[in-house]
Amino acid sequence: MAAASNLSPVKQMETLLECSICNETLTQPRTLSCFHSYCKHCLENFVATHRKKAVKEKAKVPEVFECPLCRTEFHIKKGESVEKIPSNHFINNMLELLTLQQQVHHINCQSCKAKDPAASRCISCESYLCEKCLEVHNNWLAFEDHVVLTLEELAKPENRAKARDKPRCEKHNKVLKFYCETCNVLLCRYCVDVNHARLEHLWFPLADVVLKHKEVLMKSSAIFERQMNKALQNNQKIEHVMEALNNNTMKAKDAIIQQQQDILNVLTKKVEERTAILLDQIDTKYNEASKPLMKQQADMKAYFQKAKSSLDFAKNIISNGSDEEILLLKNEVEEKAINIGKELPEQMDPVHNGSIRYQAKPSKGVLEHVTLHDLGRIGMYRHYDNFNYHAYTN
Repeated sequence: MAAASNLSPVKQMETLLECSICNETLTQPRTLSCFHSYCKHCLENFVATHRKKAVKEKAKVPEVFECPLCRTEFHIKKGESVEKIPSNHFINNMLELLTLQQQVHHINCQSCKAKDPAASRCISCESYLCEKCLEVHNNWLAFEDHVVLTLEELAKPENRAKARDKPRCEKHNKVLKFYCETCNVLLCRYCVDVNHARLEHLWFPLADVVLKHKEVLMKSSAIFERQMNKALQNNQKIEHVMEALNNNTMKAKDAIIQQQQDILNVLTKKVEERTAILLDQIDTKYNEASKPLMKQQADMKAYFQKAKSSLDFAKNIISNGSDEEILLLKNEVEEKAINIGKELPEQMDPVHNGSIRYQAKPSKGVLEHVTLHDLGRIGMYRHYDNFNYHAYTN
């Protein structure tokens, strides 16, 4: 698992905009509560596959599904589709910027019927303009204060936020320019005048409050990063124990086979029969030992993905989000940051130390009684319990 801090901002944005199911750039994205986004059709196929499996097995059609990456649950009732999962304004804007960078010379004018290739964008009008429309626009006195950038200028990282359309009020279709601290919502000018009077509501222009809320997002990002690193470190411990378990298992098998060779000269057939039994036993012990580790590793990886996706999302909002997006999403991110620690797997350290051994009896002592029912003993793993080991043997 690669740490998100090692990725450049551009790579982080590309990762955020890639569907983990099809490994392609997102199409009609749907974002889950864990901040993982998927193509709408990929998520539809994912849900349909699980429903078909339930029908085939004559089981109840599921209404609860798990994120393919981190296993966070999301709900889709019977008869509903992924259409009910909302798209994310921030993700959609990032996709538009990516398209702009990839197709900088293939955008059409939005101001005339000719639909000639656009040459620039008026930031104030939120519209792309061809050469002819740009000339008319620049000669219009009412537009003399408007900011106009060429497509090449828009493609630069420092200008990419200017290519976005401003989110608008659903009631009045006006640009959202204010934030009500009382209601935690974005407002247009009409909302402020009609429904958010000063005596009952405390509201401010976006620019006056966005820095404060961006600081909250940064604190949430710090929580996500700490939890992600914690999951990464503990997963490394589990991987080391898994490696030790494999090595110790091979050593135990080697010891059994070596003992087998010592006895073969006298009792080849019986030794082989007993050896096969012991090898099965060591495999059984290995399976018993590896199952809890594999489950723990899966839980740790899932928790890592939860922390990572939240961190990536928060960092991208901080780096790339508009003022409106920061304010729209900060509460959700902050709540996620507060609750992320509660979702830690119950057992963070490896459940045992991966020890499996074989204690062989001296071949001479075995041959004295010509009894091959007890060639040796297989030592079991030790459970971790507050860093204390509990040994098990068979």
